[in-house]
Amino acid sequence: MVKDKMQQVTALVVATALMMITAIGFSQDLEAWGQQIRAQHEGTEVVLAVASHPSVEAFKKMIPDFEALTGIEVTLDEMEEGQLGQKLTLEVASNTTSYDAAMTAIERNPKLANAAWSEPLEPWIEDAAKTPDWFDYEDILAAYRDMFLWDGQHFAIPFAGETVFLFYRTDLFEEHGLEVPTTFDEVLEVAKFFDENVDGVDGVSFRARLGWEFTYTWSIFLFPFGGRMVDPATGEPALTAPGTAASLEYMKELAQYAPVGVESYSFPEAWDAFMLGKTAMMIEASAAAPEVENPEKSLVAGKVGYAPMPAGPAGAYSGVWGWGFSMTAGSQNKDATWALITYLTGKALQDEYLENGGIVSRTSALGDPELQAQFAYYQATLDTLEQAAALNAQGLSVVLPLPEWGQFSDILGNDGARAFIGEIGVDEAIDNMQGQLEDLLSN
Repeated sequence: MVKDKMQQVTALVVATALMMITAIGFSQDLEAWGQQIRAQHEGTEVVLAVASHPSVEAFKKMIPDFEALTGIEVTLDEMEEGQLGQKLTLEVASNTTSYDAAMTAIERNPKLANAAWSEPLEPWIEDAAKTPDWFDYEDILAAYRDMFLWDGQHFAIPFAGETVFLFYRTDLFEEHGLEVPTTFDEVLEVAKFFDENVDGVDGVSFRARLGWEFTYTWSIFLFPFGGRMVDPATGEPALTAPGTAASLEYMKELAQYAPVGVESYSFPEAWDAFMLGKTAMMIEASAAAPEVENPEKSLVAGKVGYAPMPAGPAGAYSGVWGWGFSMTAGSQNKDATWALITYLTGKALQDEYLENGGIVSRTSALGDPELQAQFAYYQATLDTLEQAAALNAQGLSVVLPLPEWGQFSDILGNDGARAFIGEIGVDEAIDNMQGQLEDLLSN
C-alpha cells in the first residue's frame, strides 16, 4: 500500500514537471530523454560546487523539475566566489574531489584542466547518444565556448558568459542634458559633473577591492590606455609599457567621483551602489544587468541604458569572462552529471533559465530581435564582444591562459590596489609587479 502510494506520488511529480516543460514546447523530446535518463540513473546523487551567483539562483528553480523528470538527486554546495576558488585549489593540490561537477570561471580553467582535475568534454559533446539535439552546443557563443579551451579541448560548458560595459542612468542623463560618454575623458567629465552638481549621486561605481577583483577592473582600463600584462609576441611580462602607468593614474582620478570606500568594493557593493540610485554610472560585468532590471532588487530598474566601453588613447576594448560547469575527472557519476549539465545549460530550457534571472550566453537569445527589444543590454553585450574580439586579434586578453593565472592575478591585484589607494607610488608598484611576474613565469 505504501509502495503504491509512493509510486503515485512519483508519477504525479513527474507529470507535473512534464506539464511545465510542455509549456515551452520541448515536451516530447525532453520526456523521452528523461525516461531514458531515469532508466539509467534513477537514485544517483550528483554533487556540484557552486558560487553565489544570479545564474545559480536560476538553476535552483530548475533543478526540482530535473529531479522529478530523471530521478537524479542534485546537491548544491554553495559558497562565496573566493571560497569556491580556494576550495578547488585545495582539491587540485590534494588530487582528490568530493564533487561530480564544479562551477568554473575562465580564470581557473587552465589550472584545473592542466592538473587533470577536470574532464575534457568532447567525448560527451560529440556523442549523440549522450547529448540530445535540443542541447545545441554550437548555439553557445564561440567566444564563451572557447573560454574553456585547454590543449585543444573544452573543459566546461558555459552558462554565464560575461563582458563589461557602461551602465548609465537614462533619467539623470536626460534631466541634465548629457550625452553618453564614448571616451574615458568624457566618462571623467560626466562623473565629475554628477559628483559636484547632483545631491546624493556620485559619478560612477566599480569594484576595486584588493586582490583578483582589482585585477578584473584594472584589465578593463589597462588596454585602452596602451598598457600590457605580457608581450603578445614573447609571452614575457610587459607591465613597463607606458600605458600601464597611465591606466592606473586614470583609475585613481576617476575614483575621486566614486562613492566613499570604493577601494573596498567587491561586485555586490558596486552593483548595490548603482541599483540603489547612488551613482549615475557603473562600469561592470554584463551579469549585473538582470539584477539592475529587477524591480524587486533595483530602484533604477527601467531607467538604465547600456553602452560599449569608452575609448582610451589606444582604442576601445572589453573582455570575455564567465562561468561554466566542469565535470570532475574523479566523478563516479559522469553520465548522470552530464545529464544535469545538459538540462541546465541546453537550448531547450533557455527561456526558462533567462526568465529566472540567468545570464545569457547563446546566439539564439542575443540575436533575437524580440529579446533585444525586451533586454536593452543584449545589444551592448554584442557590441562589447566585438571590442573583446578586437583585443584578442592583437594577441591580448584580459585573462591569460596560464595555469599560473591565479598567482599572476594576485600580483596585479595586490600591488595595483596599493597604488590605487596611494599606499605606494604607481611607478614603484609597476616595478614591483614586473619583478614578481618575471620570477613567477621563469619558474
